[in-house]
Amino acid sequence: MNTWQCKVCNLYSPDERLLRAPSPFDPTDTIVGCPHCKSTDGFDQVCDEPGCTAHAHCGWPSDAGYRRTCGNHMRVNE
Repeated sequence: MNTWQCKVCNLYSPDERLLRAPSPFDPTDTIVGCPHCKSTDGFDQVCDEPGCTAHAHCGWPSDAGYRRTCGNHMRVNE
């Protein structure tokens, strides 16, 4: 499960709680919004290591699937 931080209000939200709607400009595209402030100005992905709230800047394959982590948790399970 991915967690995201809103760039406007800083809310941490799991992927399934983000708001989604068809774009009014391109019906083949989807707009994603914050469930708290309703902004669509963007999100930063958060490290998937439990308890860490740093932004994810690294990605790597693991036995459990692809991981997105901060630099401190790069390949932590290996």
